Amino acid sequence: MVNWYKPRGYNLSMAINTDPNVHNLVICANIFVRKDGKYLLLKRSEKKIIAPGIIGPFGGKVEENENPLQTAKRELFEEAGLTVNNVRLEAVILEVFPKSAYPTNWLIFYFSGDYESGELAGTEEGEAVLLDPEQILKENLFPSLGKTVRNILSPHDGTVFATFKWDGEGKEIIEEQVEVCVRSVPDY
Repeated sequence: MVNWYKPRGYNLSMAINTDPNVHNLVICANIFVRKDGKYLLLKRSEKKIIAPGIIGPFGGKVEENENPLQTAKRELFEEAGLTVNNVRLEAVILEVFPKSAYPTNWLIFYFSGDYESGELAGTEEGEAVLLDPEQILKENLFPSLGKTVRNILSPHDGTVFATFKWDGEGKEIIEEQVEVCVRSVPDY
């Protein structure tokens, strides 16, 4: 029997979870809700410290022992009282901040799903808005989402994987890498 967690020659006293391999990372999951050819999104409250008035999907931080899909569904239900089906992973975005500006990086999972059930509930997070894709493109979005939302909303694009590096003050994106995986397998 092979011991899968201890490779041959592995020294148990070797520290593997140390800098530079371990860093502070906040993991979030958000979901775009499709309904009647439009998307139900959240306009963040003006009282929010981070990104007041910004429009984006419902979502939040991944809790302990929870995967990103569970988080997106939980946050949608908590914030809006809704459930979805036909959920797809649309994007995985890494936000890299200099430690001098912000001590953590963010890994954000974006999903989309079709409205299934529920009565739209109010939330202190902000107000729900129903927008078509063209309206979304004109809205005030978080910068990295603004650079990837066209791919996220396209039913033909695959999953977006992107990295955005921010300047020394964490105010402006200075470097970006965006790749889109193929959604379907080509015929051979």
